[in-house]
Amino acid sequence: MSARSFVAKPANTHRMLLVAGMLTWAVVGFAHVEDLAREPSRWLAPDTLLWALALLTFGGSFWLQTRVQGRGELPLLAAQTLSALVCLATGGSGLDGALLAITAGQVPEILPQRRALAWVGAQALGMLVVFALQRPLVQALVQTLIYTGFQGFTFGTALVMVREAEARRELAHVHAELQATQVLLATREREGERLRISRELHDSVGHHLTALSLNLEAAAYTAKDPAVAEHLRRAREAARTLLSEVRRTVTELREAPMPLLPSLRVLAEGAPGLAVHLDVPGELALESSEAAHSLFRCVQEVLTNTLRHARARNLWIVIASTEDGGVRVHARDDGSGAARVAPGAGLTGMRERFTRLGGRVEWRAAAGQGLELEAWLPATREHEVGT
Repeated sequence: MSARSFVAKPANTHRMLLVAGMLTWAVVGFAHVEDLAREPSRWLAPDTLLWALALLTFGGSFWLQTRVQGRGELPLLAAQTLSALVCLATGGSGLDGALLAITAGQVPEILPQRRALAWVGAQALGMLVVFALQRPLVQALVQTLIYTGFQGFTFGTALVMVREAEARRELAHVHAELQATQVLLATREREGERLRISRELHDSVGHHLTALSLNLEAAAYTAKDPAVAEHLRRAREAARTLLSEVRRTVTELREAPMPLLPSLRVLAEGAPGLAVHLDVPGELALESSEAAHSLFRCVQEVLTNTLRHARARNLWIVIASTEDGGVRVHARDDGSGAARVAPGAGLTGMRERFTRLGGRVEWRAAAGQGLELEAWLPATREHEVGT
């Protein structure tokens, strides 16, 4: 058993977002603390304590936001928005509005575009209400427009990044499909060449060896000299042995199993932005070309689904032979997962292929825990349809 790992460096978008957001959060907090240092009597004021609690809540929610995916994202985003508005209402400096720009930069990744835009609009409206309670209306409008501009900038930047990420995922999907098609075409070409050679051996060499064997047999019966007849019989046996070797070679060429490791290795190496850890026995080869094709398509589907939907950094695929002569596939990723999986054409087609060959496919998913797939496929010819 040989284990191989193909690793590609994932993007550190969330780490960059964490650093930029926490830096902004720290600057807002430092500016307020600096003002409080000039007036020590305000340290224990109710407004100050509420502001400090809201600021800490915002920082903790944002820190968790960059680490969780799935169900917890929306509540954490709401906690950030509310705590930012509380900071804005109790801080008094007006700088706390910068916190809302941080939330605006996260919304496009969590919500659809229209709902994300509505969220930012609701933040701007809440900010206007807070400023209007503290300042004259004109000044409140000016302050709101300034921070709305900041929110619009971070929102637009984040939206562009989300669209680029989606485009990259789609490009990765197309690339994986192209890579798989190239591998299958190369495999089909090799199989076609083997079949061509086997037909030539059978039709040409096999035919002439059969004719030679028959002629030697006839000559051995008609030979008058016993020594000559003995030599002819030996030549006939050699021709029969050679004919048997040719037939065995033809059978081996027609039934040669498809080597899976090289094909799967090429497929795994072509996954951009995803660390694919592939564990396949080096000697693994299925006798049935249809079973090998189905197994290859299974790995391809897992890979493309992970690239398109999982937002994962790592994908682990383990393929192992079973005691009953079959093969088992276990795949899991560290992506966002989902509360439930609605199988599309890919997973449905995979299950149909495996069921047709007597196998099965099962998958499990949970929010924030990635997707796990297990598949089993018999490798013996008796399970093939039409045999």
